[in-house]
Amino acid sequence: MTRPSFSRLASRLRFLIVAIAGAYAAINLVLGALAPFTAGWSIPGVTALAVPPMVVAMVYGVIPIAFRFGAPR
Repeated sequence: MTRPSFSRLASRLRFLIVAIAGAYAAINLVLGALAPFTAGWSIPGVTALAVPPMVVAMVYGVIPIAFRFGAPR
C-alpha cells in the first residue's frame, strides 16, 4: 500500500478547511435569516426548516468552491 503524497494530503486539507468554513458561514446565515420567524420554536422544528436551504447552499455553493480550492494539483 502506497502512502498519499504530501501534495494530495495538502489538497485534501485545503478542501476540508474551505468546506468547514463554508458550512459554518452557510448555517449561520440560514439560522440568522430564519430566527425572526422561528422564535419560540423547538430545536427539531427549526432544524427541519433550516435543512433544505442548507443542503442547497452546500451542494450549489460551498462544495463547488471547496473543490476549486482543494483539487489535486
